[in-house]
Amino acid sequence: MQNSYYKITLISVVYFIFLVTILIVFGYTPTNDSSGYLEFADICLKQGEAYPCTALIKGQPFIWNIGIINLISASLWIFHSYWPVLLLMCLMKALTAYFIGRIAALLTDNRTALIATIIFVCYPNNWGDVTMLMSEIPMVFLSLWGIYLILSKKNIVWWIYGGLLLGIANWFRPIAILFIISLFAYSVFFLRKNIWVRMASIMVGYLTFILLVGTECKVRSGYFIYQAESFWFNMADECYDGSPVKPHYNMEMYAKGTPRYIENREQLTCFECNEIWKERSIEWLRNHPIEYLSKIPGRLFYMYMTDYDNIPAFLSEKNRPEENYITLPFRHLISEAAKLNVAQWIALITTIFYYILLFSAIFGTVIMIKKRRYQSLFLPFFIVVFCSLSLVLAVHGETRFKIPFMPFIIISASMFYSNLKLKTE
Repeated sequence: MQNSYYKITLISVVYFIFLVTILIVFGYTPTNDSSGYLEFADICLKQGEAYPCTALIKGQPFIWNIGIINLISASLWIFHSYWPVLLLMCLMKALTAYFIGRIAALLTDNRTALIATIIFVCYPNNWGDVTMLMSEIPMVFLSLWGIYLILSKKNIVWWIYGGLLLGIANWFRPIAILFIISLFAYSVFFLRKNIWVRMASIMVGYLTFILLVGTECKVRSGYFIYQAESFWFNMADECYDGSPVKPHYNMEMYAKGTPRYIENREQLTCFECNEIWKERSIEWLRNHPIEYLSKIPGRLFYMYMTDYDNIPAFLSEKNRPEENYITLPFRHLISEAAKLNVAQWIALITTIFYYILLFSAIFGTVIMIKKRRYQSLFLPFFIVVFCSLSLVLAVHGETRFKIPFMPFIIISASMFYSNLKLKTE
């Protein structure tokens, strides 16, 4: 066990050095979201407030991801640069690799844990996001840290601390409640002892953070805000006749004739807009429940169809965030191969890696079922299936939305390779 622990730690340290090298060599990668985060962080600094500041409540459609904007704002205030955040992203990503290994060891064995860590650090799509100011890295890192403490510790204090970390993760991107439900299901089926004490402790930590940041915001702005509030903004874009299943890229955000359009939107607060979108969405959902539910399989397909969102980090020219995306000519790949640039080749390799990973996770699941190792399999399987379905039930299926579940797909895939190695010995 100690030997495996040292190997996972060493891999994580080397991975950190590798990611810092990637950042230095390829530099910052602007994205549409990161440009918005920087803009909001700058406004908050000028207002002398944390986000959400009063200037960004009125005239803005929704509350965005609070944690990442405040982290960038703090870096700009202290260092007059966002680069410290990028370096922190490298550290968080390396620690994510570490916690994937530790969680896999808790659920399975040391061999599987080591394989899971290696797969994570070798997966090319895990390299480029450290060059971007995105909310996913801190959210995943904090969630895995919290899950690890909750699974590994037997003390109430540590369970509270794990819940607190999940609360902070939720501050960066509101998805932690799905992990808490998954942990509850795992506890009911397999841990059984001290279930309610464990879950109450988690909720104490989780709700304590919510109370702290919500109260601070209430005192400062008059609104109790503790996480991003964009649910009905997203729902309104799905709840009308003719709304496509495919992600709505390059479409007008507030087109007339759609539920999102509000004539005097700029004069309203995000909460007033939210109530309008909520009312319109619920009215449509009442009359079209089957039509809405029929979109779920398509959304799942679009969420899992590819996984190279972070490869634009390797583009030679990436000054314009709206152009920082990669397309692959899948239908004419052989004839177009000579024309592919470096980033496209990396994206192609990543795509092959990704599909091998998905099939390996499926095979790993089947093997664990055959071996009746249900406890080892349950949490990764439940998180991927339950959380994916919950997510696409509420929003469209963008490929990057599955990022929080990829560590558990990797753990499932590592179960396959661990058993494969055992058979060949």
